Amino acid sequence: MSIVSRLQTSVGLRTIVITGSTAVAVSLASAWPSYASWAPKPEPKFWSEVRQQLSDQETSSQADWRFMEAMQSPKIDAAEYLRDPRRRDQTVSFKALLLMRKGQSNPWGMRQLSMRAQCLEGVLERQDQEGRWSPYPGRKGTASKVNWICAQAPSP
Repeated sequence: MSIVSRLQTSVGLRTIVITGSTAVAVSLASAWPSYASWAPKPEPKFWSEVRQQLSDQETSSQADWRFMEAMQSPKIDAAEYLRDPRRRDQTVSFKALLLMRKGQSNPWGMRQLSMRAQCLEGVLERQDQEGRWSPYPGRKGTASKVNWICAQAPSP
């Protein structure tokens, strides 16, 4: 193989590597901002009405709950809320509210939880009645939600 052929092959391979690397970097960069910039959508009217109705029946306050997300299916309807995020080092503690019913013929339930976001690990935990922390079931996108929660309680 002549020097010119080798040089052309070397330049061709380098171009493929650079082009491939650039494509990978662009793909990762375009995926990362959507991961990092998650924010809850405004509370839908349906969930606002359910929350207000349940809050009127309970002694808990309606004020300051931030809608996080909801799911609806034939088997379960559920919405999650957050309030009062407080930072301590790399952990943000907060109150969570869960509205839920299993099947449309069942009554709605409402439950408040003490939770925390482990900012560096990207996980959520809940506190039981004895004060012990345990993992809260993660779902797709939990780490991005943890990033958002951690940004709500700035460092002192």
